[in-house]
Amino acid sequence: MKKFITALLADPICNAIMSVFTYAFYGAVIGLSLTPSALFLYKMLELLPLINLLNVFLFTLCVGCSIYMFFVVSLIVFGIVERILTIGFKPGRYATSSFTFGRWILYSGLHVILMNMVLPYVSGTVWNKLFYKILGAKIGKNVFINTPKLSDAYLLEIGDDVVIGGDASITCHIFEGNSLILGNIKIGSNSLIGAETYIMPGVTIGNHCNIGVKAMIRKNKTIADNSMILAFPGTPAKKVAELIRDNKE
Repeated sequence: MKKFITALLADPICNAIMSVFTYAFYGAVIGLSLTPSALFLYKMLELLPLINLLNVFLFTLCVGCSIYMFFVVSLIVFGIVERILTIGFKPGRYATSSFTFGRWILYSGLHVILMNMVLPYVSGTVWNKLFYKILGAKIGKNVFINTPKLSDAYLLEIGDDVVIGGDASITCHIFEGNSLILGNIKIGSNSLIGAETYIMPGVTIGNHCNIGVKAMIRKNKTIADNSMILAFPGTPAKKVAELIRDNKE
């Protein structure tokens, strides 16, 4: 089976056919998400024929409302479809010729569409958290998520009173040695994840931790309770060494 899948992926014609079906699937999911908005606008056109400026203005307001309707509906539709595609996914290493990897690629493409098309506009809202919960993320109370970049959230656990800053990347997957690696990420209660941080799979962050802006935590690391992790962008190596020495003293 592995050799067959590898040969299938290497064949340009099979690749093209699979791409067509993949994009058709993505298009169907987008179309399903757009359906309520399209029906709403169709009904408004019946009620508000564009025969005067007032009706035109009212209709444009309806168009604006339909966009936000699409945002909400797409979060639910994409969330359900992505959850179905990732049923049974567990931490581990998966070859690019495996069935799991194929499902993950299909899920990943769908997630990237939503991450660029909708998620940036709902960051920090209840809809953002609803989407990640549909995906299977375990999210505690009073959590604030101000980023669209939570990847493979079905492997993510966030404690109570956690703040995740703008554009922080928390990804439960990486590619290594021509394989897909999936790993759980756990963030303890009362922790702060700074803006533009990057957290890799397999990481456990304790309670009351402060992860500074632009910090990076490599895979499979455990951060103890009450820790502070800092990044030093643009800081000379000599100065970083002095800061480390002062901290030890």
